[in-house]
Parts: sequence; C-alpha cells; structure tokens
Amino acid sequence: MTGFKMLGVGVAGILAASIATIFAQNVSAASALLPDLKTTIPHHLSIQNDHQKEFLRFSNGVANTGQGPLQIIAVIPASDPTQTQDAIQQILDENGNIVEEKLVSKFTFHEQHNHWHIADVALFEVRQGSVDGPVVGTSTKITSCLIDWYKIDDNSKTKERTYWECNGELQGISPGWVDQYHHALADMEVEITGAEPGQYYLVSTANPNKTFIETDDENNTAWVSFDLKRDSNGNAKIKVTGHSVCEPGLCSEKVPNR
Repeated sequence: MTGFKMLGVGVAGILAASIATIFAQNVSAASALLPDLKTTIPHHLSIQNDHQKEFLRFSNGVANTGQGPLQIIAVIPASDPTQTQDAIQQILDENGNIVEEKLVSKFTFHEQHNHWHIADVALFEVRQGSVDGPVVGTSTKITSCLIDWYKIDDNSKTKERTYWECNGELQGISPGWVDQYHHALADMEVEITGAEPGQYYLVSTANPNKTFIETDDENNTAWVSFDLKRDSNGNAKIKVTGHSVCEPGLCSEKVPNR
C-alpha cells in the first residue's frame, strides 16, 4: 500500500463520467489528449511443462501511440487500505492539466510480482487454425503494472520515463512508449495441455473490455502464428510461422527485457 495517496471525497462525484461526457459537456475534443493502445507482436514463445501441464509462455507489450498518456491513479478505500482500490483514468490536455477523470478499473496487489496491478489491461488467447478459430486456452493474467519501459521510435530504454513506479501514486504509459512483460515473469502464459498437432495463433488484445478511454479501441490486437508438433514421447514442440502486420517500433525486434 506504500506510495498511494488518499484522494478527497470530491473525486466520487466525477467517477461516472464517460467519453461522451468529455466531448459533450465542458471539455472540447481539442483539449482532451487521449491515448491509443496497441499490442506489440508477442515474442519469446516457448513451451513449459509443469506438473504434467503444458504452458505456452511469451513476452508481450502494450504501446501507446496516441497524443495523450494513459494515466491511472488509485483511490484507497477509506475503511480498509488493503482492499481492492479503484483505478481512475485521468485525461490530460496539452499543458498537462487534468480535464476529466473516470473510474475505469481496479487496482489489486499481485503477490508474486510484489506490486500493484491494474485489471483488464490485456487478454491472451490461443486459437486453433485461424485468428478467429476455436479458443484452446485463455490466460488468467488480466492485470498489469503499467510503466514506461522503452520508446517506440528507437526501442531504447532511457531515463526520460514519466511512469516508472509500480507502488507509486500513478501508473501509466506515455505517448510513444511501450510497457512490456517478459516471458519469464509470473502469469505470462496460456495453458495448452493436450493440444493436438496443428497450426495455432496466440492472440493478444490490449484493453479487451474497452474500459479505458482511448481514441480507437479497434486496433488493439496483435497475433503470432505457430505450428505445434509432438515428438515420439508426446512432448510439444513449436515453431513460429508468422505474425500480424505491425507498425515500425511495434514488431518486437531487439527490445529491452523487463
């Protein structure tokens, strides 16, 4: 709980604001700078066997290509600071002023990562045969700590980060930055125990429930295809065969690990 500040009671009156309210009432479209979340190409795919279960592990990134930051602040419940905390998205203008706030998600404490996560950030699915094929497995990881990890334009990790603390007052992703989770971290996996040999797609979607305010929530998905084979002992082996179209900086080439 260290690092989160108690917000005033006045916040409660604006939690119900929607994106329509932002543009229809006191805030003009020109003054509100919104994020635009996109998924980088998942990479570092591998199979892990654990207690007779098979898991597809991978690295995944969420990029912000919008004009404004994805900025989230926590509100600690007054009765018990150990409870799940409300996650408030703050919309900023070009001068960094807060022009609107909205309750978009929840903060939960992730014991394995030992810091605070925001719910509903990403959805990971393995689908059979095509991007829209039957779902073979879905990740249980739907929470993330959001920070600036590397820049989109040169894939470099610099000291210019605005969001860098998972136990601080704010979390977020600045415009032109990517937050990445490495495949070695807890929960970066989808169980595919017993999957039959064939072609599969790992489909990763940022903001899957469309709870975060952004300019476009229809461009949030990236995928990578792979062939799965089994050896004479039944052990799964995979080979990456392709991926979705990606913009420069979002193809997961030579990116720094988190």
